Amino acid sequence: MSAAVIATFAAAAVLGAWLRVGLAATLNRPSFPVGTLVTNVVGSFLAAVASVRLDGSFATIATVGALGAFTTFSTFANELADDLGTRRLGRAGAYGALTVVGAVGAACLGLAVAR
Repeated sequence: MSAAVIATFAAAAVLGAWLRVGLAATLNRPSFPVGTLVTNVVGSFLAAVASVRLDGSFATIATVGALGAFTTFSTFANELADDLGTRRLGRAGAYGALTVVGAVGAACLGLAVAR
């Protein structure tokens, strides 16, 4: 990879992470991690579209760089584990199901739209 591609990848990752932090800070509530859920669903849709519409370095920059930094499986897993550990089982079930079904559904929709 060229230095320009690496620099663009890094900038895209910074932008994705910055957007994720802003969205989580704006939407997350003590009652439910809405920001993390929205981030992962929207990111899954966009990654699916990008994977169909972009080629080569552009696809890597968009999907791995920007959207990989935007979406956050680790935060989802940590929030879900915390809910389970504190026996908020209803919230954990709803959050887990909404995230998995929402993200996979959004990816399927993104693929259909992009094709």
